[in-house]
Amino acid sequence: MFKIPLFLSNLKTKKIAQKVAYMQSTNSTNTAIYEMLLNDEVKIKDVLIAEQQTDGKGRRGDKWLSSKNKSLTFSFIINSEELSINKLSLLIGISIIKGIQKTANIRCKLKWPNDIMHENKKLGGVLIEKKRTHYIIGIGLNVNDCIFDSSIKSRACSIYSITNNEISRELVLAEIFNSYEQIVNKDIAQIIKIWESFCNHMNTFVKFHHSNKIVSAEFSGLNKQGNAIMNINDNKKIFNSGIIEL
Repeated sequence: MFKIPLFLSNLKTKKIAQKVAYMQSTNSTNTAIYEMLLNDEVKIKDVLIAEQQTDGKGRRGDKWLSSKNKSLTFSFIINSEELSINKLSLLIGISIIKGIQKTANIRCKLKWPNDIMHENKKLGGVLIEKKRTHYIIGIGLNVNDCIFDSSIKSRACSIYSITNNEISRELVLAEIFNSYEQIVNKDIAQIIKIWESFCNHMNTFVKFHHSNKIVSAEFSGLNKQGNAIMNINDNKKIFNSGIIEL
């Protein structure tokens, strides 16, 4: 069971995640926290943590599978005027990488825009949805998971599977939010520089899924707005969405 007092005792933020809503089970933390916001049960920058997520959503309608009492599945909401979607997407990934590094001493990598990877296996994912004037940020992270569904077994990993040691989910989550607040006010140029230093496919060829097409492209980094630069047949093109396959 997630221990909220332990989480709060390690939290060093002044604004984000100061209050915690907790659920044993929900279909989707993104859906649940937005309904709670509309019902005045949570406020902007509160966090909702669920021990079990029965219908977790990934990008493009994929499902996010998690383990009860082993994974971290949580969501929080910010006002959309605070940050551009590009900056938000990049800094969320960076915050997770830094949080994991501080608590587990693992140097993970990022797959554009914010998949958390270790040796080309997925450790965590992020889903950002816009509702009216809000961004809902949902994060799933494999922490102490030791058994994976057969459909993802070859492509997934956890902090436990990497280190063979269980780690405090409370501490990991606190350090993710601590890292988020430390970098949220950096300008986009600084965020891009940090993100590129964590990217696991800089200047390499990848399969790029976009507009129902799959092309071979060289990932050349990010432009000044934080969009992906893809070199396709010696032509550099800019994309703000798509799926990269390594």
